Amino acid sequence: MAKERSASKIKKKWYQILAPKEFNENLIGETPSLDPRLLIGKVIRVNLMNLTRDIKKQNTNIRFKIIGLIENKAQTEVIGYQIIPAFIKRIIRRGRNNLHDSFVCETSDGKRVRVKTLVITIHKTKGAVTNSLNNSMKVNLKDYVKKISYKELIRELISYKLQINLKNSLKSIYPLRNCEIKEMILEAEKKVVGKREEKAEVKEESDKTEVENKKEEEKPKGDKPEGKAEAKKEEDKPEEKKIKAKEENPKEKESNQDDSNKKEVEEKKASEKTKK
Repeated sequence: MAKERSASKIKKKWYQILAPKEFNENLIGETPSLDPRLLIGKVIRVNLMNLTRDIKKQNTNIRFKIIGLIENKAQTEVIGYQIIPAFIKRIIRRGRNNLHDSFVCETSDGKRVRVKTLVITIHKTKGAVTNSLNNSMKVNLKDYVKKISYKELIRELISYKLQINLKNSLKSIYPLRNCEIKEMILEAEKKVVGKREEKAEVKEESDKTEVENKKEEEKPKGDKPEGKAEAKKEEDKPEEKKIKAKEENPKEKESNQDDSNKKEVEEKKASEKTKK
């Protein structure tokens, strides 16, 4: 028993987790695991101040995802950028317009990114002004992200260059207090794969229905259906009804015979009178 317990403890190993090249591959943590393959896909959240050694960045968190292992060292990529909710509560004040928005942008290297923005005006404004701020901010940000790669987007978010450029572009509409990117999330590729699988299933079902319809059309045509035979029988019924009606009314036949006999008697009488 003692040997088995010692063997189970030896199997567990510690693996170092390194940041990507954007952060100079700094050590961001360590984790134990029985199998290194179980580490792939694990997500780690790190405060930006610990990576940059800058106190001003303490309100921002970066999320990393392990994508592989090289010499017992876990390699990561950035999948998220988020401002701490406590900081957002601190900058929101009464007497101002707080404009929240969320939409998807696409980088020059084809990465789809969901961006959540926050724009705070100096004073309260009319609805037309806030609408123009929202629309112009969305258009400007989408156009700007299209021109840069995903790695460049992360660098500009961390250096606060992107936020300053947005604020300057919106100043001409109305003066702003803050222009923040609350959150940036790299959209998972699994969602796209799931949609493709659903479309494939729909196609397969439609193909099955087409094949079944063709089989029904190709079946040999047998005798006439029962419905048509019944219709013909119903058409023959009126003649049978007439015959039955004649058989059921013998009185009509007798009255007709009496009328014909009376006519013959009268004709005989008339002929006898002419002879006399």
